[in-house]
Amino acid sequence: MKSFAVSIPIFAVFLSQILLAHAEDFPGGDPSANLEETLKKGFSAEGGMQDEDKKALDSDRLKIGGKLQAEWQIYTINNSTTRKDFVSNPMTLEMYLDSQLKDDVRSFFRGRLVHDGSIDESTPSPITGLTQKQTTSSLDEMKLSLNTNKRVYWTLGKQKIKWGASKFWNPTDFINNQKRDFLKSEDVRSGITMIKAHIPFRDANGYLIGVTDAANETNQTGAAARIEVPLSAAEWTFSSYSRKGQPTKFGTDFSFALGDFDLYLEWAESNQQFDKSASGGLTYQFKYSDDDTVSLGLEGFWQENGYDNKSSYSTLIANNKFVPFFLGRTYGLLTIFLPNPGAWNDSSFMCYAFLNGSDRSQFYRLTWTYEGYSDLRLMAALGARAGESGTEMKYFNQGMDAYFQLKAEF
Repeated sequence: MKSFAVSIPIFAVFLSQILLAHAEDFPGGDPSANLEETLKKGFSAEGGMQDEDKKALDSDRLKIGGKLQAEWQIYTINNSTTRKDFVSNPMTLEMYLDSQLKDDVRSFFRGRLVHDGSIDESTPSPITGLTQKQTTSSLDEMKLSLNTNKRVYWTLGKQKIKWGASKFWNPTDFINNQKRDFLKSEDVRSGITMIKAHIPFRDANGYLIGVTDAANETNQTGAAARIEVPLSAAEWTFSSYSRKGQPTKFGTDFSFALGDFDLYLEWAESNQQFDKSASGGLTYQFKYSDDDTVSLGLEGFWQENGYDNKSSYSTLIANNKFVPFFLGRTYGLLTIFLPNPGAWNDSSFMCYAFLNGSDRSQFYRLTWTYEGYSDLRLMAALGARAGESGTEMKYFNQGMDAYFQLKAEF
């Protein structure tokens, strides 16, 4: 044991002399000259990389995340002699995979799974009359991004897209097949399968898009183009979309600042008659104390082919074309937003007031959002409807409704 203990410091000295030797003493010269080749070999499949090291490397290239959301909604339907209270309790799991690869290549996936145990699959929905399922799934996005010499940026696959300067109604949002549900806190529409080329030019941006969603023949694909041009404190855009069997659409939007006001306008039309639509509005933010602000918003929407009265609603429901907030010819919206008012530093309040200007029905909602937890958000809302029976907001004789949501992000 004594001789072994003495040999340890002798071996250490011998090893240090080797490590401190000059580069020319090594066979083949400077070892750093072959460093890149050595690293390539070490990181290749045949280089003998240990499994733990490869897992660590892959984890840096791939990010996994998502959210789990629980919701409770209670709403009432009042008939002439009876009142029914309905409840729904959907759980939503959303997950994404985001991989940042070499040469600015990126791959992205996002999917959603929804389960509502309160649904009775043997009975149709009391609101829509359609068949219901407890568990549904959807693919939101699955896309691959790359670029050509940092000049053209490509995105291929199923991807989300939204055009238009307005906050709620977007007449130039041509490519989406569905209208946005304003009662959802987020835009839950699935993406559209397409090939998108983004071409920056100085401060402007151009987009060329080939839409391949539901197209198994070349003449069934759609083509879209958009240009965004900044103009000092404003931005102007022009968009178009064409697809076989559908009207060719054109649109423009313009947003600008005027003093303390932010204003926006949006216009769209097609090559068919009676197919014009427009939206516009303004937002204004001001302080009501040293540390607190309130934001006011006004927005209006007009569509030439909208309905002036409620007589056509039953036909729309029978053909599954009853789309709330997109039926009437004119709409108006007032929003009031209070972020972190007073001592409520973790809370925000939003008030919505919708008006269908054609049948005069209204919908009101007050929402409270609490973010006092680091990874958990709580939201509660209370809604009410007004108007004559059979109008849009009161077609099913809805009364009050309450909404509660818990969302954990990971």
